[in-house]
Amino acid sequence: MATLLYLLVPGLLQQPDGTDPALFRSTAPALEWLLARADTGPVPATLDEVLFELFGLPAPIDADLPVAVLTHLADNGKAGDGDWWLRADPVHLRADMHGGVFLADARTLAIEADEATALVATFNQTFAEDGLRLEAPCPERWYLRLPTDPGIRTQTLSAAAGRNINALLPAGPNARRWHTLLTEIQMLFHGHPLNQAREQRRQPMINGLWFWGGGSCPTAARAPTAGLYARDPLVRGLARLSGTAIDPLPERAEDWREAAATETDSLTVLETTRHDAADGNPEHWIEHIATLERDWFAPCRRWLQTGKLTALHLYPGNGRRYTVTGAARWRFWQRARPLAQHLR
Repeated sequence: MATLLYLLVPGLLQQPDGTDPALFRSTAPALEWLLARADTGPVPATLDEVLFELFGLPAPIDADLPVAVLTHLADNGKAGDGDWWLRADPVHLRADMHGGVFLADARTLAIEADEATALVATFNQTFAEDGLRLEAPCPERWYLRLPTDPGIRTQTLSAAAGRNINALLPAGPNARRWHTLLTEIQMLFHGHPLNQAREQRRQPMINGLWFWGGGSCPTAARAPTAGLYARDPLVRGLARLSGTAIDPLPERAEDWREAAATETDSLTVLETTRHDAADGNPEHWIEHIATLERDWFAPCRRWLQTGKLTALHLYPGNGRRYTVTGAARWRFWQRARPLAQHLR
C-alpha cells in the first residue's frame, strides 16, 4: 500500500465568522495529535497554488493563476492551443442598502443544463462582435475564450463568494472595460425570460458572471505522486495535462488504503470543509471536522503509530504544510493543543 500520503483539505482550519468557542467542547483528538506532532513549513497561500507547485508548475508573477484553462481541460477534454481562457462562472448578485454587492456562487443556484445553454446563447449573440465566446460544458462552470491576454488581474471565485465584491472586481490596464462588461451582462441576464421564470418560482436569478483564473495552458506538468484521488476539476485538469490517471475520491481512509495497495505514494483532495467559511455556518463546519476525524484523521494517526504509514503531508489551506512521520509517536513532549488554537 501507499506509505506516503499528501492530504489536501481546503478550509479545514478556517473557521466561519461568528463561530462560538463553546462549539469546540467536542474536540478532534486525532487531528490535534497530528498538528501537535508535525513539522511545519510555509507553502503558497492557496491550495490552488499548492497544487501548481506540487505538479511542478511555477505560479505566474503579477498574473492570474491559470486555473480556467486547466479546469476546462478537465470539463471538456481540450485546452485550445494558444487560446486565453477565463472562468466566467454564473453567479447571483445582490445589492444591499449600503451600496455593497454580494455574490452567491452556482452551488446555491441549482442551474439546469438548459438554463445554462439559453443564457450562453444570449451572451454569444450579444457580444459576438466584441470577439467574446462563452462556453458552458458544466452548468456550474462556464468559460470565456479569448484570443489574447485581456489585460486584467482577477480575484478567485472562492475569495468573492459570500462577500461584497466592490473591492474585488478586475484590476489592471483594461479594468474599466471589464467593469462595464460586467454591468452589461447583469442587465442582459436580468431581463432574460429565464430569470423572470426563476423569480416567479422564488429561485435566485442567474444575473451575473464572475471572471477569474485567466491564462493560457502551461506545459511540462508532472504528477507529484503515483496515485491521484480527487473530484476537484483543477486536480483533474492537472492530471490530464501530466498524462496521469486520476481515480475516484475514496469516502474514507480505509477505502483509500485499499485502492492504493499497489502505490508508493498518493495525493488526495478532500472537499468536506472547502466552502464552510464562505457559507458562514459554524455548526456544519464542526460536523464536517467530526466526519474527517472519524474517517481520515483517526485512521492516519493509527497507521503512523503502527508503522503502516510512513508520513502524512497535511495541507489545510492556511499557508502551512504539516508533515507527520512515524517517529511522531515518540514526541511525547509535543502535547496536543485544543483545535481552536490552530485556527485562523
